[in-house]
Amino acid sequence: MSKLKNVLYMICGFMPRFGGCQNLVTLLRETKNYKLYRLQAVEVPALLLEPSAPPPYPAILFLHYYRGSKDNLRVLANEIGKAGFLALAIDMEYHGERRQEGKDVFSPDIRDDRLAFERTVQDGLRALYFLENHPYVKKDQLFLWGVSLGSIIGTLIAGRHQQLRGVFLVVGGGNLSRLLKESMLDSLVELRYHLLKRGIAVPEALKGWEALDPLYHVGSLDWSTPLFMYNGTKDDIVPPLCTLELFETVSSFKKIRWFPTGHGLLFERSFGVPQLVLEEMKSLL
Repeated sequence: MSKLKNVLYMICGFMPRFGGCQNLVTLLRETKNYKLYRLQAVEVPALLLEPSAPPPYPAILFLHYYRGSKDNLRVLANEIGKAGFLALAIDMEYHGERRQEGKDVFSPDIRDDRLAFERTVQDGLRALYFLENHPYVKKDQLFLWGVSLGSIIGTLIAGRHQQLRGVFLVVGGGNLSRLLKESMLDSLVELRYHLLKRGIAVPEALKGWEALDPLYHVGSLDWSTPLFMYNGTKDDIVPPLCTLELFETVSSFKKIRWFPTGHGLLFERSFGVPQLVLEEMKSLL
């Protein structure tokens, strides 16, 4: 533990939003396949999973779904540990330990929503920097795994980072205008109603969001960065057309899998999506 603390303090010293606190590292759980640590950072609480196999490791930045948190990593921890990956999960803006009463990333305060997206993208880039500078990590084997909102944010991060070994999106998509018009997510339904009452058209509401649409960024992926997508044919939160638009915009190697289900795909055991994601990550090593 003392060695890990020294490593993390060294890295976090260059990253104010990821460091600066005492008692930075807390061991939460240890099993035969992994150790799970909590990183108590100033503004971006995180979980770090270290596999039991000796380092160095390939590494994953995991981005949770809407109304989830970094703790979603716990459900996947045993599979990730067995596969030999180190993983870092952060709380995105207004999620987990960063929740704020009355705040949301999908709210009538569209300007603040946009700022929350932008801050989360910057936090994700810092998280990748953290992994790149971790001495246990193979720097040419960094992966991004996003789920739902984490897929949307993850696409923006991947498009800016440009040095990922692979990008894995579960129930993700693009075209924020279509998403706002068609998604049945309760927050987006309420936002549509709010706009309708005020006579505001969706394109007008989304002015300034153009650079935060996954369609804008996914074309910027390095041609050598594979993109893997896992989606449900019955998804009414991220409509299949949003998924197809994102997939068709990609110019690098890409692969999509469709499953006869809805938005809860990741945790439907009969489909084994976490295992598929990890198998396809390992195929790229």
